[in-house]
Amino acid sequence: MSIDFRNEYFYYFLILFAASFLCFVNLGGHPVYILDEAKNAEAAREMFVNNNWIVPTFNEELRTDKPALHYWFMMIAYKLFGVSAFSARFFSAVFGILTIVSTYHFTKKFTTRKLGLITTFVLCSAIFFMQEFHLAVPDPYLIFFVSFALFNFFDFYLNRKRSNWLFFYISLGLGVLAKGPVAIALPGLIIVLFLIFKKDFKLKSILKFHPILGGLITFAICIPWYYLVHKATGGAFTEGFFSEHNLNRFGGGMEGHGGLPFITWAFVLLGLLPYSFFIIQGFIHSWKKRNTNDFIMFSFLVSAAFIIFFSISGTKLPNYPMPSYPFIAVLITFYLNGILDKSISLKGYKISLWVLLVITILMPIGGYIALAYAEPQLYSVRFSSFLLLILPLGSTMALIYLRKNKILESIISLGLASMFLTMELFSFIYPRLTAQSPVSLAVEKVDTKGKAMLYKGFDPAFLFNFQRTFPFSDDKATALKFLQENPDAYIITKEKFFNSEWNDVDSEIILKQKSLFENYTTVIFKLK
Repeated sequence: MSIDFRNEYFYYFLILFAASFLCFVNLGGHPVYILDEAKNAEAAREMFVNNNWIVPTFNEELRTDKPALHYWFMMIAYKLFGVSAFSARFFSAVFGILTIVSTYHFTKKFTTRKLGLITTFVLCSAIFFMQEFHLAVPDPYLIFFVSFALFNFFDFYLNRKRSNWLFFYISLGLGVLAKGPVAIALPGLIIVLFLIFKKDFKLKSILKFHPILGGLITFAICIPWYYLVHKATGGAFTEGFFSEHNLNRFGGGMEGHGGLPFITWAFVLLGLLPYSFFIIQGFIHSWKKRNTNDFIMFSFLVSAAFIIFFSISGTKLPNYPMPSYPFIAVLITFYLNGILDKSISLKGYKISLWVLLVITILMPIGGYIALAYAEPQLYSVRFSSFLLLILPLGSTMALIYLRKNKILESIISLGLASMFLTMELFSFIYPRLTAQSPVSLAVEKVDTKGKAMLYKGFDPAFLFNFQRTFPFSDDKATALKFLQENPDAYIITKEKFFNSEWNDVDSEIILKQKSLFENYTTVIFKLK
């Protein structure tokens, strides 16, 4: 049986297969543990258990951090597959696949099949971008809907197809349900900038997009839920979400996630590793070509707008600029294509490869030091860091192929090494690390359905992994009375609270374990 490489469906199938494999590889192989994932998965679980589609709660208290869209998808997955880490992450993986496939579709449409394939390869090779689609958080949904909206806007600008117009406004509405007004604000800013650069920022041009009718469609999708949750919570969700989690996040660093403007650039370099080391060349080359190719200009503006916006933002997180990654990948692809067709000098490519080799050599060394010394509870799995050696191996192969003037093989070797590391991370490294988390160890030491109380600070992952809520107290007398009335009960707290407040109580420590890559230690104890 021969394969017809001229058949367009073959490439869609190939990309669908690769994206599905990378997004679903060992998806439920390690427990929900990191803070954001634990809170989101648990909020969806509580809504599912209570058959409540309006008000998100965490430990039966209102959670104002995020809108409802990702909770709804998790609830559907819980219904289909049961409550589990796999279910919580299922639709994150689905939207990862949709992001990859739609990026190929539109990039191919606006350029060539070759450039579409390279762009997709760059994205699939981006280790931490692919990791985002393994997390039970709202960002995979936002990444898809914002990038899909922008692709459809550009398509409508070129071709005036009604379907693109409709998909654009629908995607904006769903983006607002995924993470809030940023899904309108940033695309709106980008569109204005694009029209200005095109010298087309005129009322006549704007009216071609039927913004009033389109805005009605967008708001018809997102406003009903915001109204219902506002009414159900007496305005508490509205105040908490829009004031604290939008205005305050932009105005200042929340939860210790501040930093200097260059931090956002560092996040992008890490997020699109390994091809991010060609990002400067990609920006420079694209800027030079901006007047000869509208799609390059548009991709440049999307990329620059996201990076600059979140460089200015007071709160900085690795996931914030990710909706722009499909467009940054386009810029990198245009540079790599110039390398392949020999219209660009190899000097910059060679320098970046050597820098990448040095960085990737340091990664397993840094990983070993972190596991052996910075996180002493992970000492037994310190040799897992050696699995990172696949990256310097890929960089070395890229340099060897470059020396032989095999440019395509040089580029491909980087991506294949990164994809292999993605498989290693989810199949081996993360399961080994999370096996040493307080939650994983506690499951073996306590009755997960027994009487228990949370005292002051606690690890939020306990709720989802124990599939229950807990009574909470920040008053020692109340907690002590609870233990005295329930002799087999236990308390979950942090070491600093246990040491400062419970030394005078005759207690037995069931578990004491430092939380992974956090600055606190979990203590579970009961009365003797």
